[in-house]
Amino acid sequence: MSNYIPIDSSSLKANTKIGCNLHLLVNTGADSRYILYCKGDTVFENTKRELLVEKNINRLFIAKDDQQKYYKYLESNFQNIMSDTKISADEKTRIVHSAATNLVKDLFEDPRSGNVERTKTFAYNMVDYVLKDSYAAQKLLRIAVHEYYTYTHSVNVAAVGILFAKDIGMKDNDMKGLCSGVLLHDVGKTKISTDILNKKGKLTAEEFKEIKRHPELGVAILDETGTEIKEERIITIQHHENDDGSGYPYGLKKDEISLFGKIARIIDVYDALTTKRSYADAIRPFAALVEMKENMFYCFDKELLKEFIRFLGPYDPRKNPRVNDKSGM
Repeated sequence: MSNYIPIDSSSLKANTKIGCNLHLLVNTGADSRYILYCKGDTVFENTKRELLVEKNINRLFIAKDDQQKYYKYLESNFQNIMSDTKISADEKTRIVHSAATNLVKDLFEDPRSGNVERTKTFAYNMVDYVLKDSYAAQKLLRIAVHEYYTYTHSVNVAAVGILFAKDIGMKDNDMKGLCSGVLLHDVGKTKISTDILNKKGKLTAEEFKEIKRHPELGVAILDETGTEIKEERIITIQHHENDDGSGYPYGLKKDEISLFGKIARIIDVYDALTTKRSYADAIRPFAALVEMKENMFYCFDKELLKEFIRFLGPYDPRKNPRVNDKSGM
């Protein structure tokens, strides 16, 4: 198995330091080998990029151990990459999704470092990207990972949330708070045993009681990291509150729950139903909406759920390609 992974050369901005060595894959006839093209601690000069374009080389390779360095590079150069007209819209989408997933993975491995601040900065940039490209979030949904992991779940929910918030006319700054809060909403699960989180069978009463602690544990982590933005705290603490007061941790109901909490509750459940989890298979998006409307109606603000169903447009593939996905995922 190769120790190298491919990256799209268009994701690299000229005259910047990438931070990791870049390699070319050269076929010599008898075999293939990787040769160094640019050292990570030197500037990736424009002449090097132009040579790749001239030779029609679209892929470079980095060592697997350097993935984190590459993703950090993407984060720090996000605005420049997103505004680069030489990079295709689909490639920009892949960059956003992979960088966001890696970022949330880092967050869950170490929530007390600067990763919370990184998450907030990336969320704001992600919203700016969606606002500039009306189809950006839909493209994010198209490549959403259907296996349920806490970090991919957070990215998927953020993509749905941004598009829904935009659809109902939420202000730009509020959308940024929503996106940041959704990316952070499950951070409290870092203090829950993975044996419980990944259990395939039914949880015991004690295990479910432990799971229900994660909103409060999440806010405790935000306190420890000095996070003060209200939307992030609201979403973290309220994303399991139900409209009828049967949710947790505080049993809030109706107008006691913030709009941010209500939106997070809807999109959190929708993504959980439509992705494969350790204890349940994914169901089709339309079936998920039916389940939410007919069997989980007490969980959600009724008018907001109607807006969400209208927004997804079950029979309109232009609205959301996942809804009419014929694969059954």
